[in-house]
Amino acid sequence: MDLFILIAVVFAVVAMITAVKASKRTYKLEQDLSDLRAELTALRASFVKAFGETKSAETKPLNDIPEHNTPLHEASDNEEHAISAKHNAQITDAIRVTSHSIEQTAETNSDHQSELSSNQVADAQSTVSHDDSAPLQPLAENAIQAENAPKEQHDKEPLSNTFDRGIRKLETSFRENWLVWMGALAMLIGGGYLIQVIGSRIEFSPLMRVAIAFSLSAVTIIAGEFFHRKEQKNSERAARSSSFTYVPAAITGTGITGIYCTVIFAFVFYQLLAPSTSLFILAIAAFASLALSLRQGPLMAVLGLVGGYTAPFWIGGSDPNYFLLAGYITSVTTAGTVLMQRVKRSWLAPSVSVPHTLWMLLLIESIPQQQVFSWVAIFLSITAYLLFAVPRLGWSLNLRYRHCQTPQTNHPVLMSLAMVVLLLWSVDKMTPLSGTSLISIYVFLATLLWLPALRRGVSLRIFYPSTLVISFATLLLSFGLLLLDLWLPKHQLLLCLGVSIMLIAFRTLSQFANGDRSIFARVMLITLAPALTILTLGFVRGFIAPELEFWSIFTVLLAGLYVQLAVRIPELSQNISACIHGMVLSLSFVWLNDSMLTTAISAQVALMALQAQYQRFQPAYWAIKVAMGVLVVRLTLLPFVPDWQPTADSSWTWTIISYLPSLVLLAYARFVLRRVNTDISNWFEGAFLHVFLIALFTQTNYWLTGQYGITTHMDFTSTIVYANQALVMALVYAYRSRFADKLSFIYRGYSILLLIAFAAFIAQLNTMFSPLFVNTVSATALPVFNMMALGWLLPGSILLGQYYYRLPCHDIPPRTFAFSGITLFGVWLIMSIRQFWQTSSMTIFNTTSMAEMFTYSITGLIVGAVLTWIGVTRAALQVQRIGLMVLGGVTLKVFLLDISFLEGFWRAISFLGLGAALIALGWLFQTLNKSVAEKPKQS
Repeated sequence: MDLFILIAVVFAVVAMITAVKASKRTYKLEQDLSDLRAELTALRASFVKAFGETKSAETKPLNDIPEHNTPLHEASDNEEHAISAKHNAQITDAIRVTSHSIEQTAETNSDHQSELSSNQVADAQSTVSHDDSAPLQPLAENAIQAENAPKEQHDKEPLSNTFDRGIRKLETSFRENWLVWMGALAMLIGGGYLIQVIGSRIEFSPLMRVAIAFSLSAVTIIAGEFFHRKEQKNSERAARSSSFTYVPAAITGTGITGIYCTVIFAFVFYQLLAPSTSLFILAIAAFASLALSLRQGPLMAVLGLVGGYTAPFWIGGSDPNYFLLAGYITSVTTAGTVLMQRVKRSWLAPSVSVPHTLWMLLLIESIPQQQVFSWVAIFLSITAYLLFAVPRLGWSLNLRYRHCQTPQTNHPVLMSLAMVVLLLWSVDKMTPLSGTSLISIYVFLATLLWLPALRRGVSLRIFYPSTLVISFATLLLSFGLLLLDLWLPKHQLLLCLGVSIMLIAFRTLSQFANGDRSIFARVMLITLAPALTILTLGFVRGFIAPELEFWSIFTVLLAGLYVQLAVRIPELSQNISACIHGMVLSLSFVWLNDSMLTTAISAQVALMALQAQYQRFQPAYWAIKVAMGVLVVRLTLLPFVPDWQPTADSSWTWTIISYLPSLVLLAYARFVLRRVNTDISNWFEGAFLHVFLIALFTQTNYWLTGQYGITTHMDFTSTIVYANQALVMALVYAYRSRFADKLSFIYRGYSILLLIAFAAFIAQLNTMFSPLFVNTVSATALPVFNMMALGWLLPGSILLGQYYYRLPCHDIPPRTFAFSGITLFGVWLIMSIRQFWQTSSMTIFNTTSMAEMFTYSITGLIVGAVLTWIGVTRAALQVQRIGLMVLGGVTLKVFLLDISFLEGFWRAISFLGLGAALIALGWLFQTLNKSVAEKPKQS
């Protein structure tokens, strides 16, 4: 143990010696820098004196010019003044750049400062001794170039190097100030070790040990104050008191640390002080440190805040007084805030808010449940005032208060979020809640909402986004209380929420009415309160349906309030009308179902069109588009959502009831809006076309399958119907996109989705529902005129028609449509041949007859020949290649398959027919090529 004592004493002594040496070294550097600045002042004076003498010598002959040469005298005088001004500017720039280089050299290389300064003074004096007109100009030009070179280089430097410049600045600061920083740290550690040795190892009574430790700490503080006063006598060194490199502050900080350690030892080891007394002494030390920061700089403020916020960790107890502890933390925060307002240091804001918030969280978690309500009512309100409002508005909440904050040091959105977290944390500790505590929670949120705008009804714009945080916190808190069922009446909770939404609406109105006409303020006024009301309406409909009537009445009241608002603010009437329609639409969704809801939406769209036509409380056009979009989406999803469809015993009239009123109202709205706005009438025209196709699609599906559902009744027949309708609608929308302007991207996107759906349906038909794998088509069915014609021949014909007429479709090459159509036609032809020759089932698992094999060959020859003939006669190289590929495939089939499967007469006929066909095709090619070659000669 003696060895450890010896090591501790050695560390303490070494630390103090190092600190003293660092102080001496810093003092010497500052003294050298002061001498250099004095020499620089002398150099500047010598320049001015030399220039004044030269100017006097040059202007003296000009005074002897006779009066009859007055114009020449005036011209010469003006020229001389111009030359003098130019020389004066050059000399000033030279002096400034020279002094800048001297100061930089003095700070980076203190060992050669005197030599460098004397050399520069000598060079400058030798320059002045010569003629002024020649040597000064190169010196000034070089000086200006030397000054502008770094500036130009900095301007050309990209923004990506900002971080590198910050790192270099930090490295330079560390290189220049590391002695002071390390010395201060060494003194703090040494003081702590010394107090530990005195408090635990020196052979005195405990009271004597504590007294010695207090005395040494006080002596150190006095020494720091002594050095501070000595430094203040020199104006150059006194300026360092505003930085973190001030040596007297490091010495005083060592004494303050000694007081902290002494109190901790006196309380923890010797129990000489009561907890309240210890905390009181530490508070005095912290406040003294904060007060000394006004004299000795920010280092004392840091030490005071660290000591003030960490003191309760050292002075604890088994049953602390939470009110006293919170009051102490609040006092430290108040002192730090006062200091921040006095010295205008922005970094003090996070230094105060972060530890204060963490302390509040810790106290909320530890405080007994029966004390939470009163504790929160007092200290959470003070916290909101100190951290949320005072840093930017001052103690009197003045909007014109000159604060020192930046968005990084104190952002009201982050502070409001911290207040909300503290409130929610405390609510969790309050359960079960009473009526009084519930009202106090909503009062706190309302106070937080109105606090920045308490004096003039309008807040700074940086405060206004915090309204969103508070509003949605109010909404989420209400939803949580309603879901948790905390023995509170639902009416009471919804009433508190309704009053809060009204206060939010009046807050947005007050912000706008008192001068904030920004876009954000307009959007908040128009949408915030209605959005909260609509969200609550959906929540009530889903979780507490018995209260739906109550909240619907509140929604109607809020809509009436916004009607009055639109009357009083005409410039916002269109957007406010749109929000009112949104609330009405929400009421329709929660109260109506099935076709009644669809008809109600259609009627509302028609009403909006009438308002636009007659200019009566006209909604914004974007709102008409949104309402129409909601209607179109609902009608589009109607065949796909089982819950929206009728029961199984419904008749075919369901489609008419669901779609016909909407089609009529859409057509009427398009007719009405055509006279007002051509653009929006085009939207209605596209919507009418889309809804008509969906209705036709739904009714056709019902006629063919007997079902309205699409996703729940997928079979062979419905897949064929969906594939054809998807292809037709895709081509229609692609054609429509050519004539659309703003809706072109919608038509194109929807057309591409339908093409993808068509490809998926075709893939399903050729795999899952293929007649070659599943008995979806009977072998005894009527040839050609069966479902295979609808599933393969019809879409193939449509694709070939698309290729023939060359209708543009999303930059897809026309040959893609031709290849797809020919492929579908070929598949249909093969399956039709199979279905013709089979007797029981046309799946591939049954045997294939020789007649069927021969039919494939003959059909392939005919198809290949026809395609080749078309390609040659019409100069369609791609079609000719396809025909030759088919002929090549048939040839391979005959030589590879028919020779194995066919026997006797069928084999001979197959080879004879192939040979004859190929010879005939060869003769045909020769004839066609000859005729094609003769046509250019005749022309």
